[in-house]
Amino acid sequence: MALAAILAWGVLVGIVFSAIGAAGGILTSFGLITLFGVLEPNSVKPMTQIVVLATALTFVPGYLKRGAVVPSLGVLLGLGGIVGAWAGSTVSSLYLSDMATFRPLFGLLTLAIAAQIGWKLWRHWRGTRAGTAKAMEPFIGAVTEKVLKLGCMCFRYGEETYRIPVISPLIAGAVIAFTAALFGVGGGFLMVPYMASILGMPMHIIPATSAIPIFMSLAVSVGNYLQRGAPLDWSILVPLVIGAVVGAILGPHINRRLSNHWLQAAMAVIVTGIGLKYVFF
Repeated sequence: MALAAILAWGVLVGIVFSAIGAAGGILTSFGLITLFGVLEPNSVKPMTQIVVLATALTFVPGYLKRGAVVPSLGVLLGLGGIVGAWAGSTVSSLYLSDMATFRPLFGLLTLAIAAQIGWKLWRHWRGTRAGTAKAMEPFIGAVTEKVLKLGCMCFRYGEETYRIPVISPLIAGAVIAFTAALFGVGGGFLMVPYMASILGMPMHIIPATSAIPIFMSLAVSVGNYLQRGAPLDWSILVPLVIGAVVGAILGPHINRRLSNHWLQAAMAVIVTGIGLKYVFF
């Protein structure tokens, strides 16, 4: 595979992940398996997670600079994710090392997530037409009034105040990290729907917030895979990481300019296409 193609795919991964906070791992796995011919699942999983880690480290500072992040929520999700990541990577390396099993399961999971996002967007579109739902807002600015106290954390974005029980992100982080480590992806494709659909957060403050727990859980997961002897193809991994870092510099600018609606729709389309590929082709 030409070096230019690997770099270009890395740029795409970096742009998508840094703009919407999800699908970076899914796109990386798709590229490694389908485009670049890496057929060993226990190689695909840690390589994918290393790319996601590098991307997150690149784009989070930009979101922090403009205040579009909720650090305390990210840390709570990450604390739950540490245990889930270790358990998921252990189970996966032992029982999900066959590509014939890995591909369709991965495809079904991505289709389920895409369906959930599509359903949410359709319901919002119907509500907007009926006058029962307000239009999705563009980027507003920084998150304010961030407070973490016993049993609950609160923050304000625009005119909305969010109150989240502490136990919710701890449990969600553990479940999401376990699933992500099981399939060797970043977990954003689960983390973003949790924050957007269950917590009701806008997409403009989700990418950096989701990147915090993703980084925490992936550091555990990658270390566990490598400790268990997972092989890495450096000739593909290095240019893929370089491309992803370049894309991660561009993605936050796209996030700032697109509406919440279009960011969610883009994620749904990308995840649907990849899910169909793995299930049917």
